Amino acid sequence: MSTPVRPHPETGPRGESREGPGTPGRRDGERPGRWRAAGAVLTGIALAVAAVGLHAFGADVSDHDAPLTWTGSVGENVTGSRFSARVKAVHAARSIANASPGGSGNSPDGQKRVTTKGIFVIVEVGATATREPQRLGAPVLLADSGRGYEATDRMEETSTIVYPFVQPGWWTEGVAVFEIPPRELAGSRIVLAPQGGLVVEPNGPEIEIDLGLDEEAAKRLIAAAKDVYTPAGRG
Repeated sequence: MSTPVRPHPETGPRGESREGPGTPGRRDGERPGRWRAAGAVLTGIALAVAAVGLHAFGADVSDHDAPLTWTGSVGENVTGSRFSARVKAVHAARSIANASPGGSGNSPDGQKRVTTKGIFVIVEVGATATREPQRLGAPVLLADSGRGYEATDRMEETSTIVYPFVQPGWWTEGVAVFEIPPRELAGSRIVLAPQGGLVVEPNGPEIEIDLGLDEEAAKRLIAAAKDVYTPAGRG
């Protein structure tokens, strides 16, 4: 691999550098000082080592802000650098009860109920912190099409995995609820990450869990969708 190096500045009459005012030039035939030459060699070595390191790890300069992703499947405890997560089950529904105040209309039993043009996907999630308590950010359902669907805000937050602090030493349970077109269900994965702070964290951790839904499994899940999903303990 060749490492680009900065060429020597062009030298004009009287040895003046064309890099700009205030830059000392040198006379033709004059050797650079010993320390300056050594510094240039060390800089070149450092650049070469950095380039080889990036190549060895398959990294690209444009990836320096990309998250570090740990992957797994349903039922597996997936451990990342700051938290672990697991998916216990996946359900589908055509409406959800006990929704946030944004829901319109009331059901005969007095509960708020929200419907969708697509389908609600309810993912039962557990999480535990590695070292210190933290909250998860809004989960994302990543479809095979490349589209990402952020968890709906029409579900009561107290029932979701983003509401409680995730503590070290034990598992916190909750749900993530998404509204998606039924065609996006097959091949989908849920992506979980810690809640972001004021400063964007480069290479922050995230956990991506495959929901295990091929075309046939997705069709079965949609066919078995509940008319109304009610969070556990609220029915």
